[in-house]
Amino acid sequence: MGKTSSARFLRFNIWVVPMVTGLILAVAGCHRGESKDENSADPTSGEGSCEKALSIQGEEAVRRVAGVPDSVKMRFSGHSKDSADELVSNYDSGAPGEANNLDFCRAYRDSSEVMPSIQIEFSLVQEVEKREETTIGQDYRMGVLARASTKLGVLYFECSSKRLNSGAGATVLVRGESRSNDEAAESEKATQEDNLRIIYESSRAFSSLLDCKSNAGLPATFKMPPEL
Repeated sequence: MGKTSSARFLRFNIWVVPMVTGLILAVAGCHRGESKDENSADPTSGEGSCEKALSIQGEEAVRRVAGVPDSVKMRFSGHSKDSADELVSNYDSGAPGEANNLDFCRAYRDSSEVMPSIQIEFSLVQEVEKREETTIGQDYRMGVLARASTKLGVLYFECSSKRLNSGAGATVLVRGESRSNDEAAESEKATQEDNLRIIYESSRAFSSLLDCKSNAGLPATFKMPPEL
């Protein structure tokens, strides 16, 4: 009887211990993944995780621009990695014009909303669009050029990447845009700064996904750039 019980106990340990160990490791991994530094983001986040491209300050900027209080849980949707892969594919196939308004990230006020409060997109362009003097907003010195208003944050940056041209490498001009569909809960000047922060952090993440040399010349941290 004693030998039978010992054998059963041994078989039980052999089955349970690996399972418990795996569970502990999985839980630990989840906790590590949930942590986010105030000024850092995850530029290599996978599909459907575009919110990881934004730091805590970036997420707060989204809330202010969209006028969403802290009590309301926002929903993020998008395919950040897919949008970068599509840009590369369109360029290499000789159809750079099709790499237009690539869906990087959308932020919704809550789970029931259909229209995104914030929409972030990237496009391959030939040149910087000229800003008319009557256009609302301001130009700034960041990347090739940054532009911001109460509704838009735009950033042009030059990307040199070995991913392009079937691995031979190429340099392209990318335009990023963050568009707000809601009314901001702050002043015009503060909204422009938040819009710049959102498109800056998104562009840093996008340039990382594209493997742009030296992060496309974008600064490592956000600081309000000088006006042009």
